[in-house]
Amino acid sequence: MEDKKNIQNRSNFLLKKYHFRKNVINYIYQAELFGTNLNTAEIVNNKLNKVSESEIKTLEIIENKYKTIENIAKKFLLETWDWERISPLIRAILIFGIYELTYNNPKVVINEMINITKILSPKDDYKFVNKILDKISKQIINK
Repeated sequence: MEDKKNIQNRSNFLLKKYHFRKNVINYIYQAELFGTNLNTAEIVNNKLNKVSESEIKTLEIIENKYKTIENIAKKFLLETWDWERISPLIRAILIFGIYELTYNNPKVVINEMINITKILSPKDDYKFVNKILDKISKQIINK
């Protein structure tokens, strides 16, 4: 059995990971909402933002691969859906989710993105996020 300290350490780790993901999604969301490019330097230089080193590294990678990630997402949309039609929040979650799929266990990533979507979006948007990330995971990541 795990002792209380190990359980506490695991809980702290999971909470930090959740906040990390939510923070990165928030920065991507801001760019999507205002129709601007993700700009890590601008985010870091804004005195109101408290950005961790791991968030900076992640944002820099996403910033450099933004168009590639966005094009992957667009490829998996139904023909009747337009990328701009999707809410900025869901676009941000998809962009971050696709980035994470390349580095982490797809099942964990998809589950986390579903949970974050459920918290941040009151609608059934989590089903859409699940469907898109699952397709991408199966057809691109798991090849």
